[in-house]
Amino acid sequence: MIMMKRFIGLICIIVGVFLMIGMLFKNGDLFHLSFSRDKAVTTASAKKDEVEQLDISLSGFRIKVKPEDRSDISVMVVNGKGKMYAEQTGGTFKVRAENKGFLFFSAFEKGELLVKIPTDYHKNVKITGGVGVSEVNGEGKLSLQDVTLKSTSGNLTAENFSANRVEIKATSGRLSVSHIDAKESDIGATSGRADIQDVKGKLQLGMTSGRMTASFDTIEAPVDFHMTSGSAKFNLPDKGDFKVQVKKTSGSIDHSYDFDQADSEGRGFTGTHGKGTHLVDIEMTSGKLKLR
Repeated sequence: MIMMKRFIGLICIIVGVFLMIGMLFKNGDLFHLSFSRDKAVTTASAKKDEVEQLDISLSGFRIKVKPEDRSDISVMVVNGKGKMYAEQTGGTFKVRAENKGFLFFSAFEKGELLVKIPTDYHKNVKITGGVGVSEVNGEGKLSLQDVTLKSTSGNLTAENFSANRVEIKATSGRLSVSHIDAKESDIGATSGRADIQDVKGKLQLGMTSGRMTASFDTIEAPVDFHMTSGSAKFNLPDKGDFKVQVKKTSGSIDHSYDFDQADSEGRGFTGTHGKGTHLVDIEMTSGKLKLR
């Protein structure tokens, strides 16, 4: 009986310690001294003509970005718990949103940011971090300069915008990228699942592990794909002038696509469609590759 009471008492002490640590993390003053003078806000905005780059960093937050006919860039906390800090330094509108809930408890308290970008804003957008379901949808109304999107975990969707240069990286979870028109794009996933569809321009794809599906309406620029392991499927267009060249250390290649010319030599494969003008260069260490 005495042992049982001691055990219950110990459990109560442990729970109390965890709750106290959680409160300290939420406070943030002890762990983020460099921002101790910042004032948390729920809304922030900046005139589009004064912003060269929108720079948003997230911790324990998800985000939704949408275009709107307006004169300023607007950022708002719309759901969940957490704090947002914003400042404009020179041409950079910098926003930091963080939820410092402790470990297990923070999983149920994800904050959410709603970002509204003017349709006639044509400069840079950078968003890093993020958990849960995040979405950047240009709705065909956004034409930007450089776009950088980096997700830590959860699902990230990026679609329907044009840009000069695009960089999209996901550490884990599901990545969905579609209908992007850029001069060059660098898209990669460390693990999880990635679905790439109708990305125009010079394209570099990368996958460490997991599963990737890349579908092309047209191929009118070079495509590079580096794959360490996992499985990948390329849905190639019915028309066009391109050549697929595969180099592999190990793994398998399933090529049921109807190439005009196909040649399998050793560990490699070459398939040509039309004039073979645009190169699709694939390097794989291991895994499975399908060409459809």
